[in-house]
Amino acid sequence: MKQKIAAIIVAFLCAILLCTPALAASRVPEMELNVALRPDGSAHITQVWTTDTDEGTEFYLGCRDSGYLTITDFSVSDQNGPYVYVEDWDVDASFEEKANRCGILEIDEGVELCWGISEYGENRYTIEYVLHDLVGSYSDADGFNHRFVDEMSFFPTDVALTIRNEDGTPLTDENCDIWAFGFDGQIQFEDGVIRAWSEAPLEGGAHMTVMVALEKGVLSPRRVVEDSFESVKERALEGSDYGDSEDAAWDDEPLTAGDALLFAAIVLTPVLLILLLVVLLVKVGKARRKKRMERVGYFRDAPNNGDLNVTYQLGRCSGLCEEDALLGAYLMRLISQGCLESTDDSIDAEPVRLRLSHGPQSGNVYDDALYTILEAAAGSDGVLDPNELERYCGQNYIPLSRFMESCERSGKQTLIRSGCLKGAVLNHDKDLTKKGQQELDEIYGLKHFLLDFSLIHERGVKEAVIWQDYMIYALILGIADKLEAQIQELYPDQLPQLNQYRRYVHYTGCYNGVMYGAYSREKLRRAPNRRAGGGGGRVSFGGGGGFSGGGRGGIR
Repeated sequence: MKQKIAAIIVAFLCAILLCTPALAASRVPEMELNVALRPDGSAHITQVWTTDTDEGTEFYLGCRDSGYLTITDFSVSDQNGPYVYVEDWDVDASFEEKANRCGILEIDEGVELCWGISEYGENRYTIEYVLHDLVGSYSDADGFNHRFVDEMSFFPTDVALTIRNEDGTPLTDENCDIWAFGFDGQIQFEDGVIRAWSEAPLEGGAHMTVMVALEKGVLSPRRVVEDSFESVKERALEGSDYGDSEDAAWDDEPLTAGDALLFAAIVLTPVLLILLLVVLLVKVGKARRKKRMERVGYFRDAPNNGDLNVTYQLGRCSGLCEEDALLGAYLMRLISQGCLESTDDSIDAEPVRLRLSHGPQSGNVYDDALYTILEAAAGSDGVLDPNELERYCGQNYIPLSRFMESCERSGKQTLIRSGCLKGAVLNHDKDLTKKGQQELDEIYGLKHFLLDFSLIHERGVKEAVIWQDYMIYALILGIADKLEAQIQELYPDQLPQLNQYRRYVHYTGCYNGVMYGAYSREKLRRAPNRRAGGGGGRVSFGGGGGFSGGGRGGIR
């Protein structure tokens, strides 16, 4: 009997091993979709698929007509050039007959867009078409709830969707609301467009469904619907996690002492285990970072071509800097440039009051943006105090929020454009390419250099660099106090400069704490309502019913 069981287990494992190559034979590491909305409610859609195949003769992408959708102007090209459009697509044609050709196949539910694989291995296909009547005109708003990516015979790894107005009119949280369903990822407003992206492969029935409600007047859709968009929204939100937390039902039955003890045991045991694991992971992370820093050696220049946004993104993913470090770095830069000056030179002065003396002259748009926020908070007298700034940031959340989001987005986009990321996600340094790792090494090298500043005796370094660039990077890396000690040891006779450094760090810490604290509290308060109200955020895996479009796709 035992031998039979062992044989069955071995056979099962062998079956799994034999099936694995087949399942992994073809894949789509990246899928990019660009949707350009036209005034009449149609959309010019461009999809770019990065693929790796070794089987099949064609790709196909289904689209249900939903009773009103039609597709025209379909074309395909790859890295070698455009494909020839074939009027009557033959699914049963050979590999050679389909190569460098594309066509539309009529099916019961709508159409399938088809194109030949042409050659096995890694390829990059660009698929373009016009989807008519995507946006409908409802009684209360214009909009759509559309499934842009449905279940596939393969799992797209990284999917990124961009929705924009073809005429350049910005899409913002002021003129439209957005929701997304069916995948693990985010949907956000960014620079006048809507972006949605996956943070995990679209597997196990996952899909990308996006719902957008537009203010009347943004478009003039040709398709008129005798209904409200609110009814579309209600149907889509059924089964989703968009909703108010206060709707949860609670059992009002009083707890007994035994219930309380059992509850405490159930809750505290995993909490203690998690805390122990966190402490262990923190220690391991610190040891790993220290080892890498020592291996990299010294880097004496501003890392990442002086782009603080890039340095912050790399620092966050590797644990080298805290969440509030970027705002502090920009504040320090304004203070070190003389844009903000204390009304009292005493480091012990409370409250710290800063006068706005002049605008930034660095030419950096983020310096200008932050100075504009501080200028508005200071009011007519041009003087800031912490209480005044805290009130302003609490009551005027959007300007600071847009500044923070723009900085973070810029850093990530720069990394993507320069080939530093493996995909569209940056949660860990493992998401970096070889080039990205080299950029990260510059930060490790600078931290190593600053920590050993007095040991190296870098007396040839210009003082302007020491008192400005170095202290900004020391702040973003969380070692400002350590650099102060290094400078004091190396330059014991330069007390005025050292006191200036201390004042700058003190002012920055005070105002960074006030601004980031107010921003974080307001962000936390707004998050549930903003997300449910169409302001963007994390995608709901459930919900999305009543969608248009969709349709299976893959390889055959």
